[in-house]
Amino acid sequence: MALVSNHKFLSSNPVIRNIACLTGLKRPSSPRYVGMKFFRENSTWELDVKRCPCDLEFIDYIKDLGIEGKNIFHFGTGVHHIVGLENQKLDVPNEIIGITAAVPEHQAYVKLVLKNPDLAKYYKVIFADIYTLTANTLPRFDIINLFHLCEFYLPENSKITHHNDASLLQIFIDKLNPDGKIIFYSGSSAWGATKSLIKSLEETGQIKQVHEYKSLVVYTKA
Repeated sequence: MALVSNHKFLSSNPVIRNIACLTGLKRPSSPRYVGMKFFRENSTWELDVKRCPCDLEFIDYIKDLGIEGKNIFHFGTGVHHIVGLENQKLDVPNEIIGITAAVPEHQAYVKLVLKNPDLAKYYKVIFADIYTLTANTLPRFDIINLFHLCEFYLPENSKITHHNDASLLQIFIDKLNPDGKIIFYSGSSAWGATKSLIKSLEETGQIKQVHEYKSLVVYTKA
């Protein structure tokens, strides 16, 4: 069996996870393969345009639509923090809150801020499991990107989190400002599961698609 061929099997099989930890997944892209502890300590997602262009496409989206001075939530910063760095170059930067569950990615942010203190003026990065966020810890947003929805949730962590993917999506929809946009990435490894959640919300009249931009699918409140 290929190591990444069956997410559900990997997520529930500690033997496979131990093998993954010992035999090559030194920088895992998902905790499903190795468990949350190993992921937190070792994951460093480098900028890779071929495998995951969503952050660069998001930057292009912001620039092409002239989006400035808005409140943005960014799910999954990567070790590169390209969204925050490029946002800083805008005439009127957006206020961005990013989140990462990986220690090396957060450490990279701290190092960037120490070298360039201006970065933190508009770009803040939280080190946390996104499923631990609550309505009380989140402000309202004009733009929310959930590019990696359904990629990180582990059922065995339910006792130490507040949400699964469905309830997490709902809380962010509730935090969306009028005319705000919530954006998904159709190239996600969990796009099938994400698309199913989106469809259920469309059917109940909560959200509607407004357009697509490259690999990004953009919705607003219905």
